[in-house]
Amino acid sequence: MNPTLAPAPASDIPTLDYTAPLRVWHWGNSLLVSGQLLTILFQRVIVNARSAVPEFRETLGRENITLTEKQARSLTHIISERIWEWHIYLGLALAAFWLLRVVLEVRGPSELRFSARLLAVARRYRLAPADDKSDAASALFTRSTYALFYLFLTVMVLTGLVLTYHNEVAFFDQIEHTAAEIHNVTMYLIIAFFVVHVVGVVWAEVTKDHGLISRMVGGANRKS
Repeated sequence: MNPTLAPAPASDIPTLDYTAPLRVWHWGNSLLVSGQLLTILFQRVIVNARSAVPEFRETLGRENITLTEKQARSLTHIISERIWEWHIYLGLALAAFWLLRVVLEVRGPSELRFSARLLAVARRYRLAPADDKSDAASALFTRSTYALFYLFLTVMVLTGLVLTYHNEVAFFDQIEHTAAEIHNVTMYLIIAFFVVHVVGVVWAEVTKDHGLISRMVGGANRKS
């Protein structure tokens, strides 16, 4: 008589969140998005034309250099253009990282595919006994929020490419205004996700998942 195999316990389903390729993607992506947000900060706050023009004129006036308002605006425009160039370079690098993630999702092994890990966590929730249901539901919810981030990132990258190449592609030029509005809204959604993500990681680290941050940096396979 063949023994009946019981389903694997939910806790034995690995998600392998901390492999080297995913850590490189995670931290590289974080740095690129943060860099882009910094360029926005510089552009809209630090080098804002309304505040920068009077400051330029006042500072140069102390050196007996007189600038008209038009000349001062031209100066801030040059600085603004340089900042936007960095924004575009970082955006293109982010697009490359996004493409890498898509390739890993389509062609990579299961431990590198988000969809496979999401299904593993969903299976864990489905098989979890009543006592573990709450933790399994929390893990499933957390994993599902990452799907939102990937959606936001995809929209951000695609609309960014439209804005970057609208002068070269006629169709992109036709939808430039709509793409810009969507791009700006998505930026705020990504900022909101970053805040919630950081708070959630810190909360998990200090409560029930000690060592989480070190695993995210140094790497370790774990079950979730």
